[in-house]
Amino acid sequence: MTALAVVSALAFAFLNGAIDAGTLAGSVISSRSLSPRQALVMAALGTFAGSMLLGSAVVHTLGRHLVVFEALPATAEPLTAICAAALAALAWVAFGALLGLPGSFTHALLGGWLGAFLALGGAGAVRWGSAAGVLFGVLAVPLLGLGTAWAALRLFYGFGERLSSRSQDLLSGLESVFFGALAVAHGANASQKSMALIAVAAMDLSSGAELAVPGWARLVVSAAFALGILLGATRTLKTVGFRIFRVGTVHSFLALGVSGGLVLGSTLAGLPLSPGQLNSACLLGVGAGHNPKTVRWGVAADLLANWAVTFPAAAVLGFALAKVL
Repeated sequence: MTALAVVSALAFAFLNGAIDAGTLAGSVISSRSLSPRQALVMAALGTFAGSMLLGSAVVHTLGRHLVVFEALPATAEPLTAICAAALAALAWVAFGALLGLPGSFTHALLGGWLGAFLALGGAGAVRWGSAAGVLFGVLAVPLLGLGTAWAALRLFYGFGERLSSRSQDLLSGLESVFFGALAVAHGANASQKSMALIAVAAMDLSSGAELAVPGWARLVVSAAFALGILLGATRTLKTVGFRIFRVGTVHSFLALGVSGGLVLGSTLAGLPLSPGQLNSACLLGVGAGHNPKTVRWGVAADLLANWAVTFPAAAVLGFALAKVL
C-alpha cells in the first residue's frame, strides 16, 4: 500500500519541481544575473536543503488539520484518496503547463485532497473551518506579495537615483543571495505536500498513531523535487521571466526578497502556499510599480484565470477519481 503512495508522491514531487523551475528562476535569468544553468543548479541545491531542513508543519496541516480520519468508514482506505488527489492535481497542472501557464500545485492538490476525502467519507470527513482558513491564506498571501512588492519598488525608486554603479553591482550580488534563500523556502513548502501523501498512507488509523514523515521519505521526496527543478524550466520560464514585462536587476531583487520572506513565514506557520503563484504575483507587483503600461496584463489575466479555476476543477477530479478507484 505504501509503495503506491511513494510512487504517487515521487511523481508529484518531480513534476512539481519541473514546473516550478520556471516560476522560481524566471526573474533571475531574465535579469541576466545568472545563466539558466547556474540558476537551475542553485535552485536545485537550495530546494533540496530547504526540503530536508525546514520541518514538517505543512505536512501536519494537510494530514491533520484538514481531514477527520475518525469520520471515515471502517472500510475506507486513505490510500484511495491520496492517489486520487495526486492524480487529479497532476492531470490539471500538466494541462496548464502545456499551455505555458504556471498552474498552482497547491490549489490543485488542496482541491484534489478535499474532493477525494469528501468522496471517501462524506462532508464529516473534512474540517471545513480549517479548510476555509487555509484556502483564504493561499489566496491572500499572493495578493499581499503583489502589494508589498509594488510598495517596495516605489520606495526603492525614492532612493534609486542616488545609487552608485558600485551599489548596482551589490544589488546584483544580493539578487543571487535572495534567489538562493527563496529556493530554500520554496523547496521546503512545496515538497512537504508530497511528503504528506506518504505520511498519511503510512498512518495506522486503528492505533491512533501520530502523523510523522519517515527519514527515508523526506530524503527521496527532496531528491525528486530537486531533480525536477534541475531538469525543469518549462514554458513557464518564458512566461514568468520574459512575457510579463522586461525584468531588470532591481525588479528581480525586490520580487525575490518579498517572495522569499512570505514563503518562509508561510512554511514555518504550516500554510501550504503556492510558491510559484507568489513568485509570479511579486513580479507583477514590481512590474506595476515600475510602470503599469509595461506589464502585459493579458498574460497576468491568463495566470489569474488559471489559478481561479484550478481548485474547483481539481476538487471535482479528485472526487470522481476517488469514487472510481
